[in-house]
Amino acid sequence: MKIMMIIPFDPSTGGGVMRAVKSQETVYRMLGASTETVHASELDRVNLRDYDLIHVHGPLIIGGLMMIRRSGVPAILTVHGWVMDEAITALRMNPRGNFHYIFRIINWILHRLIFIGLIYSAVTTVSEITRARNRLKGVVIHNALITGEVDEAVAECPSAGSAEYLKAVTYVSIGGSKVLSVPRLVRMVEKVNRTSSRNLKLFVFGDVDGHETENIKFMGYRDDFLCHLRSADIMILGYEMSELGYAVLEAGYLGVPVAKFRGEYEELEDGVHGIIAEDDEEMMEKLTEFTENPSLAREWGENLRAHVLKTRSPQVIGEKWRRLIREVTGMSPEATGKG
Repeated sequence: MKIMMIIPFDPSTGGGVMRAVKSQETVYRMLGASTETVHASELDRVNLRDYDLIHVHGPLIIGGLMMIRRSGVPAILTVHGWVMDEAITALRMNPRGNFHYIFRIINWILHRLIFIGLIYSAVTTVSEITRARNRLKGVVIHNALITGEVDEAVAECPSAGSAEYLKAVTYVSIGGSKVLSVPRLVRMVEKVNRTSSRNLKLFVFGDVDGHETENIKFMGYRDDFLCHLRSADIMILGYEMSELGYAVLEAGYLGVPVAKFRGEYEELEDGVHGIIAEDDEEMMEKLTEFTENPSLAREWGENLRAHVLKTRSPQVIGEKWRRLIREVTGMSPEATGKG
């Protein structure tokens, strides 16, 4: 089977969606399919009729949609983010600079009213909360974690860990609520350290800067992030997050537990996979208990690793895609198609 994957945005853009696309390529190859990935602006050089399936990773503009329609090839739409929420947030943060997001909002409204039913044979989302926030009726298929890539990245990491303090890591990607969560985390860590007998030191990675103290370190983007993550005692998220992003999946796979606030569609359990708190006070109370009994990290980390392998391995996710592809195309991914 030949599968064409289409990315609606500039392929030079990094982040979770591009990583999800690469993960999807790996899953398709594992299933026996061949893939090609193009940016929407490159569709005029591609004959879509040469493919058995088209997989689009986000809303296309009308020109691309009509090309898919004319090809007659079954198509699947995967929605990775909260389309309307992200566009509105961008407009609020910078109305003039992000004015083009108005057109994304209009395009998404048209998708929900017309285009999805007209163009696509199936719709998937990467989490329950993504399906709910986009008001879709699609199938939830989580992103797969390609564990071999993680193993390769940490193979040469130095042995780490400190007896002097407990190491907490957080990762902040571009996004208003995530960036604004850092001051919240800083306040909580500082309060915990006032009463705890052992210091909790927070290492902040990603797209944020701030004032450093003895126990707060801003690291920026680092190629050795996974090495720091592997050596951490716990990963902390300062915002409500139902879906498990790649950083959390990597933490779990590496046996590092997570402290986070309970999300609307929470899949982790408090006291099993780490700390799941309802509010700041509960988070600080449980972090303080953790600093007094850090041996909990090993049990929580082992449980989280088992959960990640059970729910996000390429084999598990691949079987879900195999079933959906059969429903949409009547073919198995390993079948000889137009290739």
